[in-house]
Amino acid sequence: MLVSLMPSDSVCHDLITWTPQVALSGDLKPVELIDNTVCIGRVTHVTSPDSVWVQICRGVTGTDYLIMLSTLTDNITETLGRKLYDLKSVLIPVENIKEGTSCAVMLEGRGYRGTVICPGTPDNEVHQVRLVDFGTPHTFTELFNLNSYFYTMPALAVQCSLAHIAKVKGDPIWPERASVYLEESLSDCFVKVRALDNTVTPTKVELYTEPTESEKNSKYVNRDLVYDGYASWTD
Repeated sequence: MLVSLMPSDSVCHDLITWTPQVALSGDLKPVELIDNTVCIGRVTHVTSPDSVWVQICRGVTGTDYLIMLSTLTDNITETLGRKLYDLKSVLIPVENIKEGTSCAVMLEGRGYRGTVICPGTPDNEVHQVRLVDFGTPHTFTELFNLNSYFYTMPALAVQCSLAHIAKVKGDPIWPERASVYLEESLSDCFVKVRALDNTVTPTKVELYTEPTESEKNSKYVNRDLVYDGYASWTD
């Protein structure tokens, strides 16, 4: 039995302005970060300081979205499991798969929501898909239709860019060590995400680590990149 995730149940009203058309649009809209508000998240994928994927775990009203995500994943897994006896009825035909196609995928026995970022071809049916609730890219050969019910919760992974910083003068590109530093520093902790400008893509943010048992003090991630020589201030 599917557990309700409808916004009318007051579970995601602080993330999106929800209408029935959102759920039927066939487009997995991401969380809308509101300028000068703080959400709690965790960094899930880093390409550079200009492309940091953050999974929003708790919204501005305190709603726990990880519980919602667990329920949604259970529901997708159960739904696909009931249909696996007739794969042709739920598989998306290769000719219908385009960049931006929303889909369901199975990864290690669990069902997830995804968006195609690089479609395959009839001769090479390997598709690169980003898991929209995690921000991580994966490859799949089978993509499944996503029931409109599963569009009711916005995609929890948001692509962000760290505000106030830029590449060190003379560096044509971000050094790989900057991405490694972010992944290693933030892989095991929650972060506070303060949005500064959601009119640009990726959204400009400040990141602050949440205190832990081993690290009692919060850290300002943007500043630490500068202090450790991986970036410079822009203002």
